[in-house]
Amino acid sequence: MSLPVTEWIRRHAHPLTTLDPEAPLTDLLPLCDMVRDAKIVALGASTRQAHELSTLAHRMLRLLVEQLGFRSLALEGDELASIQLDEYGRTGTGDPRALLAAARSFWRTEEILAVVRWMRSYNEQHPADPVRVVHAGEHSRQVVPQPDTLGDIEQWVAETTTEWHVHTAHKIVYWGGIAHTVSGTPPADSVSTPSSAPR
Repeated sequence: MSLPVTEWIRRHAHPLTTLDPEAPLTDLLPLCDMVRDAKIVALGASTRQAHELSTLAHRMLRLLVEQLGFRSLALEGDELASIQLDEYGRTGTGDPRALLAAARSFWRTEEILAVVRWMRSYNEQHPADPVRVVHAGEHSRQVVPQPDTLGDIEQWVAETTTEWHVHTAHKIVYWGGIAHTVSGTPPADSVSTPSSAPR
């Protein structure tokens, strides 16, 4: 006999104590046992621009990098911005606010800016073992036009992430919309809402 949903949640939920990206990660430690052997972990948000979901994803990224050795972040949807953000993360070249302002609308948030700045800070402290931003240009044999349809995006994301893993052996955190992270057949189309640029 199956448990009522509320009872299942009561038995399996792990309470969060904060959404502060810079706070200790103690409340997230149960996640380590769930994904310890994973090579790719997907963080899918039902609403891309929600502050709470974005700061929680930032904290989970920190946990995966700091506790489990993940070393690459895949941000879906903008190849040129990924290349430029990877360069900024590794070398400090460029202005992250300007790079995000020119990227896809759902990247233009203060929360994504905070993640990019955190990555740069982490890499300054760990220059021999940096966190990278996944992009096709570095490992692909040929540069192909970026896809527009949901089905093409799914294939692009899968191939780019797989190629990156093969060439770097990095464990990868994929951060995208829930349409690209759910298990099963994706919906026929996807609607994304524009957001304001970081201020």
